[in-house]
Amino acid sequence: MENRGRLTLYGLWRSLYPTGLYPLIQTIVGVLYLVVVSIPFVHADMDWIEVESTIMKQFFEGSMWILLIAAAISIPLFGWLYHRDVEDKKQRGWREEWFPLEESKLLWTVLGSAALALFCNLLVSILPLGYWLKDFEEVSEALDTGGIWLQMAAAGFLVPLVEELVMRGLMYQRLRRMIRPLAAMTVSAIIFGIFHGNVIQGVYAFFLGMFFAWLMERFQRLLVPTVAHMTANLFVLLLEDGGGLRMVYQSGTTFVLAMVVSGGLFLITLKMLKSEG
Repeated sequence: MENRGRLTLYGLWRSLYPTGLYPLIQTIVGVLYLVVVSIPFVHADMDWIEVESTIMKQFFEGSMWILLIAAAISIPLFGWLYHRDVEDKKQRGWREEWFPLEESKLLWTVLGSAALALFCNLLVSILPLGYWLKDFEEVSEALDTGGIWLQMAAAGFLVPLVEELVMRGLMYQRLRRMIRPLAAMTVSAIIFGIFHGNVIQGVYAFFLGMFFAWLMERFQRLLVPTVAHMTANLFVLLLEDGGGLRMVYQSGTTFVLAMVVSGGLFLITLKMLKSEG
């Protein structure tokens, strides 16, 4: 890598503040959503406990709408910041050694991200993480609201897009200017895991985050990890909605077979993505 700068506090701040700004936007949208759903109950002749319970139920059921709205607001902001970084790199004569993006590489990316998403789901399920299972179940229930089409729009498309702008487009690329690629991948993947707010999702997100950062490093195009992220989310979402995950967990044989196939398929796709042809 050419022209790598020194690791500075300012550089770390520039790398990390977008990962705090996005949750802040989500929080603000959530608070406004809570205010809106509370308005009809301002003068309601109901017991306060009943009012609070009803409001929180509506807030919970609106979780996917909050994610969707926050992502829609965030995409232009982080897209603009990413565009500024790209233009700044061009002006500084920044050069990267990258490989042409062929259609076959995107196809292998789709296949590999789906395989890794399934493998990591299965891996997390056998790790001794039961202590944190309650937090994970609460998050899962919130993400399971709103119907499949809303879930696909939010968790399948808009949220992966804004997360890639923040995590790989801004944070990883800015870290990459100061530290070596493997260190930048690892730090960005750890933060990506922490970003998900619970240990089970965090472990899952760490492994996927390493792959997404590697794709960014390999192809130097945000499109590639974005496609991978969307694929992983959509694949798991549709697999769960269609009952595919329940079938995998039905017996030890299907579970082991699914792990072996998904893990082997990911390794094959990784080899194909590494190849220059």
